[in-house]
Amino acid sequence: MTASTISGKCLCGQISVSVSQVAFNKTENVGVCYCKNCRQSGGCLASYNLYVSEGDVKIQGQPKIYQDPNTDSGTTLERAFCGNCGSPVYGKNPKFIGLIAVRLGLFDQLPKPGMALYCKNRPEWDKGTIDGVQEHKVMPEMTEDLRKWLQEKGVSI
Repeated sequence: MTASTISGKCLCGQISVSVSQVAFNKTENVGVCYCKNCRQSGGCLASYNLYVSEGDVKIQGQPKIYQDPNTDSGTTLERAFCGNCGSPVYGKNPKFIGLIAVRLGLFDQLPKPGMALYCKNRPEWDKGTIDGVQEHKVMPEMTEDLRKWLQEKGVSI
């Protein structure tokens, strides 16, 4: 990618990810997910994701893929991780063709999230006090606003 990109890598450096700086800096593209599967797959409180068009992402290296069938929605999600160090790399939902959730823990810069998903699973001691974040108890319903947001990213729904 060009100078207008930002890159991150897994813990061992075998996988690197580059995304456009423009997409990276859009708060509405950044989210935190507290669902049980994101927590378990990352071994952390929540996943921290950049939701972008696959065309805006370049991955170097070969992540391992886990097909996660045990989701709240019943949709099998694709979860990619480094086969050497285990760092989460991205997630994909087959219902949103063309959208990828890049794990932001790979990057040195950490943009502010604009949304929080599955807040019903957030521990009560975590007050989620990030100014301006749209909080959703579960995955948002397919509203016209969500449909428009997805279409702007080139996602087929």
